[in-house]
This record gives sequence, structure tokens and C-alpha cells, in this order.
Amino acid sequence: MSSDVLRHPFWVQHLRAHLDLARVSNSPTVASNVLAGAALGGALTLGTHTALLMVSMVLFYTAGMYLNDVFDYAIDLQERPERPLPSGRLTLGEAILSTFLLFAVGLGLLALVSSTALLGGVALLGLIVIYDLWHKANPLSPLLMAGTRMLVYLIASLAFSPRLNLALGTWTLLLGAYIVGLTYIAKTERRTDLARYWPVALLASPAVYFATFLTAAPSVAGFGLLTLFLVWLSSSLTFLYRPERRDVGRTVGYLIAGVSLLDALVLFSQGAPAVFLLLALGAFVLTLFWQRLIKGT
Repeated sequence: MSSDVLRHPFWVQHLRAHLDLARVSNSPTVASNVLAGAALGGALTLGTHTALLMVSMVLFYTAGMYLNDVFDYAIDLQERPERPLPSGRLTLGEAILSTFLLFAVGLGLLALVSSTALLGGVALLGLIVIYDLWHKANPLSPLLMAGTRMLVYLIASLAFSPRLNLALGTWTLLLGAYIVGLTYIAKTERRTDLARYWPVALLASPAVYFATFLTAAPSVAGFGLLTLFLVWLSSSLTFLYRPERRDVGRTVGYLIAGVSLLDALVLFSQGAPAVFLLLALGAFVLTLFWQRLIKGT
């Protein structure tokens, strides 16, 4: 395709509409989830299977974003008319076809990894559909959202090791707790009162556990990662708990980026090489950069 065609406003706007619908800015956090999950399964080197898992999980995440807007189309016509589908920048047919293709390719890539990964992908697909279909006014939706991220850890880990272990179970639950807190905050966007504190406290649970890990194995680098996570968490919440100019969207976007910092804690706890930690931190920075171009919420 020539550069002249790519510069044509129609193609630029069409591509931007797809990127908006996919919320592509959050994709790096899914890739870092795979790195953390793989490390929990004992995979501490980068290889073909890790790359396939990363691409497939990002495709699943993207498909879930498309499907979410497909199911929310009628609501978005009233509440978010600027979104790609109600604004007419993309058609429902395009979104549905894209969703199908993304899931299909994602499953195909998982089949190349292992039958266990493929079965996990089928379970993840089902959970994504259930969440997208039933997240409005559903008090359990934070748990469903958490389940999708937790499955990424499990799929990535079990692709390398068929056995569950204590570290995998613990960190998967901690990731789920963080996502529950994050999703709860997102659901308060249209409320005028401040979010309750107890779900938000779940966001700090990974830091508490990691601090206990550091007491047994002190490390300057580990304390640095813990400090970074806590500083970022605290600064993100300042936009939520202030009497004026409350900005839930900004808080949620920052907390989504913070998922990669959580992954860095996991990687450090598993003795992952420096390149893994740098990739997780890079995913954090890339998510923040892309969120300035493409809204993450």
C-alpha cells in the first residue's frame, strides 16, 4: 500500500477508529501478563512459545474490546455517541467480523503452543463473552473481569509446566484482587460520591505480599520495584479521592498501566533475568505513552 493512500484522511480515520475500538493502548499490559505467567511456569528465557502466547493473548484482549462495544452499541448511542460504532466511523458488521477473526487467529496460535494452551484459550473466550454480554449493572462484573486476566497467567504458566504451584496460585489471586479493585473504580465513573475504600484496598494486596517476600530475601532492586509500584498506585488514586475535579477515567487508565508494574514484581520474585524486568517496565511506559494517543477506557 502506498504512502499516498495511507495519508488519505479516510484511511487515517478508519485506522484510528479501529485503534480506538480496540483500546490498543492497553495491549502492552497483556504482553507483560504473559511474561509473568510464563515465569511462574518456570520459563525464564524468551522463545517462540512465549512470543506466540503474547500475540494470542493480545488478540484475545483486542477481540474482547471489539465485542464489548458490539454488545454495548444501543447504550453507547445514548451515553457515548463519540465511540467508533455509534458515531458511524465503523460499522457493526466490521466490528463483528473483526472480533471473529481475532478470536480465530488467537486460538490458532494457542494450538501451535499446546493442547493445554488451546483449552485455556477456549475457557478465556467463553469468559470474555460472558463478561461483555453481562457486565452492565452486574455486581459480579469485577470478578469476571479479574477472571480474564487471571486466566492469562494460568494459560501462560501451564503452557510451560502442567503443574500448579503455590507461587502461581498466590500471584494469580493477587492479580485478580488488583483487577477487582480497578474494575470497581471504573464502575463508579458516573457516581457523584467517592468510591468505597475496601475494594480499592485490594489494589495494594500485591505490594503487601511482595513486601513479605522481601523480608525473607532483602534486595535493593526489589525495594526499588516495590517503591515504584506503591508510588504509582498512590499517585493514581489522588485523581479519585479529591473533592473537586474527580477524574475516574484517569485513575483507571493509570491503574491499567500499573498492571505491568505488578508483573514486574512477579518476575522479580521468580528470579527472572533483567531483560524480563525491562520488558515489563517498558510495557508500563508504552501503555502510558499510547494512552495519550488512544484512550484506554
